[in-house]
Amino acid sequence: MVRGIVISMLLLLAGASLAAAPSRIQWAINDAPPFHIVAGPYQNKGICDALIAAVHRALPGVEASVWVMPQPRIAQALGDQINLCFPCMIFRGAHDQLANFTLPTHIYEPYRLLSKPGMALELSSRFGSPVAFERLLQQRQYRLGYPAGRRYAELQPLLDQYPPFLARPGTGGVIAILQMIQADRLDYTLDYPIVANYFNRTQQGALSSLPILEQQQDHIPGAIGCARSDWGKQVVQMINGVMPQVRQDPEFIEVLNLWAGEQSEAYQQFNQRQLARPEYQVPSAQP
Repeated sequence: MVRGIVISMLLLLAGASLAAAPSRIQWAINDAPPFHIVAGPYQNKGICDALIAAVHRALPGVEASVWVMPQPRIAQALGDQINLCFPCMIFRGAHDQLANFTLPTHIYEPYRLLSKPGMALELSSRFGSPVAFERLLQQRQYRLGYPAGRRYAELQPLLDQYPPFLARPGTGGVIAILQMIQADRLDYTLDYPIVANYFNRTQQGALSSLPILEQQQDHIPGAIGCARSDWGKQVVQMINGVMPQVRQDPEFIEVLNLWAGEQSEAYQQFNQRQLARPEYQVPSAQP
């Protein structure tokens, strides 16, 4: 009888512990500007650095802890259900096999081809605007490079069919690829327009971006991904509960505008319009 009471009390205590809202969020970030910027004059001015700060301004009673980890280790940690959140993921619905997702926090413009201005003019003249990407991939004299392990959503089947000239392993891959383009060691890459804006602003480069014919997705929703665990689910519920404040946080919007560059006003109109989609709205009541 006593043993049964003790077991029941332990189960109740365990349940209460699970039900308690987490008092700390463990974040994982990687060195990938302009999403996370870990050093230099724009340190902590990455988009997802600003997103973390916005979350904690909206949740002032919740502490933050940050681990800097390579991207593959972050993916492995999420796969192992280690209790952490990665703020720079692509929204794939409330749940997927890797993470529990918040509602979208902000919107990225679609992938574009990034190249030097002269090459951009040549590519658009030869392959049209938007660029017929499959036709371009078939012309092997144009050297495509991107970071190893990077995936490109609906464009990935074409990339699987036509491997790149270079898939660069190691850290700092995005900036290294852009530096190789600037040095004429590669001709083009695929990435968001904000990446070209960051490079042009910080590296004194001059990269242009071109739309892609096969890119049918008109927007790419960013979201926070947390471990597929009870802890991760609770953190997602907490963040969703303050999502309106996070999306409208002035300092977060300031950083989004910084990397949108000269098109910041048009970007904010695009960002707010896409975030207003019914499927991206905060539920009236949390489950």
